Amino acid sequence: MKSLTTRHYVYLGALILLALVLASCAGLDLGDIVKVKTPNTIQQTTGLPSTLSLNEAEVEYQNWFNLTQTTGAQWKGNIEKAGEIRGLLGQLTLSALDTVGPTVAGLPVLGPALPALTGIVGLFIGSGRLRKEKEASFNKGLEKGSGLAGTGGANGGSVGGAGSGA
Repeated sequence: MKSLTTRHYVYLGALILLALVLASCAGLDLGDIVKVKTPNTIQQTTGLPSTLSLNEAEVEYQNWFNLTQTTGAQWKGNIEKAGEIRGLLGQLTLSALDTVGPTVAGLPVLGPALPALTGIVGLFIGSGRLRKEKEASFNKGLEKGSGLAGTGGANGGSVGGAGSGA
């Protein structure tokens, strides 16, 4: 058998190139030939096959991306709405205690027990998060106060001690 020369390789390459150009003119899209692997997590959540054509993958990716953004925005909105409800309930609870506090203070047993009961309930309902929020608020106020007074952080304790001691 005769071996192929460089001239034969050039003719073969030109023939393949011509075939691709003609197929492209006839409506063949190379994006339908090129395959893309779909990640496992996206396969599981959307039910897509393991490989897609490039054209299908672009469309499915855009659909998946839009769905993920919409779902994330809805979840964020739900979280913010729940935070507003929590704040409203907290304000209602505090105002109810302010209203009931003076009335209960006149009763011999319930007057001293009310702060203790609210403290015990506070231990079980979000105490860690509330403690962190109050601590962060206190530290921020302390920094602002020391900055306004121009004393720095070291003298802040002695100023507070002098005001509360006498």
